Order: sequence, then structure tokens, then C-alpha cells
Amino acid sequence: MRLAWFLLAGMCVCIPRATAGQDRDFASSVDAVTLAVVQPILDAATRDSLPVQALRSKVLEGLAKNVRPAQIGQVVAALADEFRSARSALRTGLPPLALGDGEVVAAAMAARQEIGFDVVRALLESRPNGGSLEVPVTVLSELVRRGVPVEEAATLMTHVVRTAVPLGLAAQIPGKFDGALGAGRPPAAALVEALRALNIPDPPGRDPPGRDPPGRRPPG
Repeated sequence: MRLAWFLLAGMCVCIPRATAGQDRDFASSVDAVTLAVVQPILDAATRDSLPVQALRSKVLEGLAKNVRPAQIGQVVAALADEFRSARSALRTGLPPLALGDGEVVAAAMAARQEIGFDVVRALLESRPNGGSLEVPVTVLSELVRRGVPVEEAATLMTHVVRTAVPLGLAAQIPGKFDGALGAGRPPAAALVEALRALNIPDPPGRDPPGRDPPGRRPPG
């Protein structure tokens, strides 16, 4: 069975902590057949400290699209496995790290873009104050999804983290990049334009397009 619905580019990132009220709201929003299919998956996710709210959102998305309960269960189970693998990799690679649901979701997004865990780990280790890296890892994945090379995107986001660029500003980078691409800029120039539009300086050692490399004399 093709799971085109599952292979969506987007993934819920801002994950609130579940409350008793949300539990009741979810149960009342799902029909009995679908709930019987997905509840064991959600229970296992809770035991494994996975982002349950993101899984519930996927259930509700399936219902809104009139997807059959069996397929919803298959999709949600596969997404839970993605989260489980991402959390395991984070926990194994960075044992002291306090993991939030958003960081697990972001790490799963990175895996979808075939970004190696070593890249994600290096970004996590670069944070100076131990704050959440949900946004930087998500932006990293979004830039790679748009065709920015992994190394270039990782260098940029490490720079963003180390220089404490506000997260709200960093989250705008993909949108500004899209705008520059839509105006006909090539990808390298589009990224430079996106950073300039947000007043984010280029990472050290990165030569913007059009600038002569060090040591090269202009013709004349």
C-alpha cells in the first residue's frame, strides 16, 4: 500500500505538553474504531517518552482527510518508529542531554532529509547555554530539503546557535530563502540574501557569491 499521505514534507514541530484536558479532547474527537487501532501505539509512545502530541496530531490529520483507520494506525506506528529511532540516537550520542519533544521531532525531520546524526550531534553540542535546539535543527532540515548542501546548512546553523541569533529570527531563514529563490536568485545567492534580509551575518570563512577568494587579485 502506498502511503503518500505519510510522506508529507511537513511535520508538527511545536509540541505542547499533554494535559488531562487534551487527553479527553483527543478521545472525544476520535471514533471508537480508530481509537482502538491507535491507542496501543500511543500508550507505547508514552512509555517510551516519545512526542505523543505529534502522533495525536497525525491521527487527527488522517481523520480530517477521511483516511481509513487501519492506514491511520500504520502511518502513526511508522511515525512513532521514526521518533523512537531519533530519540535513541540522541540519547546514545549525547547521554546527558535533556530531550524535549520538539528536539526529538526535529531530529526525526533531519533523518528524513538524510542528515547524518553526527551533524545533528555537532549542532547540539555547539549550544552555549544548553537551550533547546528544536528550531535550529528544524531550520537545518528545511534548508537541506530546499537543496542547500548539508555542510553549508550545518555551518550556518552552528553559527546561528553560537552567536545566539534569536530563534524567532532563525525560523524565518527558510521563508526568506524561498522568497529570494522565487525572485530568480540562484541558491547560494538566495541564502546570502536571506541572511542579509534578517541582519544575520555570514558565518566566518564563508565567501558570499561574487566576492573574490582571499589572495586573488582583481583583473586590471
